[in-house]
Amino acid sequence: MAIDPEVIPSSSNKGSRAGRHVPRWAIYSSAGIGVFLLVGLIKTLLPLIGMAFLLAFIWAQSTSNRRY
Repeated sequence: MAIDPEVIPSSSNKGSRAGRHVPRWAIYSSAGIGVFLLVGLIKTLLPLIGMAFLLAFIWAQSTSNRRY
């Protein structure tokens, strides 16, 4: 049973949602693309962050004045 937008006033909750419809495939496909982008971003950034920490550790160890 479809809701006729002219019958329900737009100020009510059902009236504000009566004219809006987003297809499910659009929601699922945008969520899938978002997951792929998030995984790609994590795969790119984690090695860079790890290398930055490793280089900072090596730099700190090489510039410290320790006498044995």
